[in-house]
Amino acid sequence: MAAKVMLRVRCEAGQGVVRGLVTEDSLEKLISHSLEALGIDENKEMESLKLLSGFPPKPLDISDRDKSISSAGITSGDTIIFQVSQVSQVSVTKPTEAQPAPAAPQQRQDYEKNNHKRLKTDNLPPQSSQNSKLRRKVVPADNSCLFTSINYCMSGALVGSEHSAFMREVIASVVSSDQEKYCEAFLGRNNSDYTRWIQTKDAWGGAIEVQILSEYFQVEIVVVDTMSGSFTRFGESHNFPTRMVIIYDGIHYDALYRVGPGGSEVTVHPTSDLSILDKAKATAKEAKEAHNYTDTAGFTLKCLVCGTRLKGETEAQKHAKTTSHTNFSEV
Repeated sequence: MAAKVMLRVRCEAGQGVVRGLVTEDSLEKLISHSLEALGIDENKEMESLKLLSGFPPKPLDISDRDKSISSAGITSGDTIIFQVSQVSQVSVTKPTEAQPAPAAPQQRQDYEKNNHKRLKTDNLPPQSSQNSKLRRKVVPADNSCLFTSINYCMSGALVGSEHSAFMREVIASVVSSDQEKYCEAFLGRNNSDYTRWIQTKDAWGGAIEVQILSEYFQVEIVVVDTMSGSFTRFGESHNFPTRMVIIYDGIHYDALYRVGPGGSEVTVHPTSDLSILDKAKATAKEAKEAHNYTDTAGFTLKCLVCGTRLKGETEAQKHAKTTSHTNFSEV
């Protein structure tokens, strides 16, 4: 007899719960029920649809929607993240100065030249942004969300995580060049292990990486936390002339931007415009009220490799470090 399945589903606009499914139901049925729970019109033509699950979130194979929920590796209690792009929703005008991020390290010098210029030319007067809120640019949940968000703020274009690989190289180079500062006590692992790890696609970014990138690009990076509403300003002591803002929901980073003239997406702001910080807090408050966050200290995870139950992100990270198991599901 097929077992019942209850799932939590999330998307950019909110979240919901899907009940009434069984393990032998098709992925098509799961998707249909989930879109309904999320308030998304499945009859509208979709440009793309991606599903992610696990901790950290990984893409699910939905190429064959006739296969069963169980064969896709989905179990009751899982959280499924929906990344939906509908044709009718694509109407954003990009800034005329936006340049795509480089696809290879040899293009780095041109990229830096273009974007350092952008950091100077995007300095709109503070009063021009008084009446505009910050909006969220959702980036893929593929372990590179921090780097993709910073890349978007730098370039004005949302591109695949492979275009952010050079940021990992920059971080590895900085860390390996100062082994006294970046010691095992600071990094949580020895210097050489860290430099190898940060260049892999499964490595998540955090405070250490944000600080290094802030200093490298000479821009203040503000990270606002959805759950607490607090923010951390990286590079503040350097008095950089510009800042960018990203939002953190407990396991995922997205970029924040302001709509400028002609519908352009303004991602770099003068540090003299303190109203941007108030707008970032307001955006985080709205996200919290919509429950668009994950309580990483209080949620319960199950290791899908060995079955161990873990409390919070800290235990999950410790388990992953000692066992090399990285496939988790929220329960």
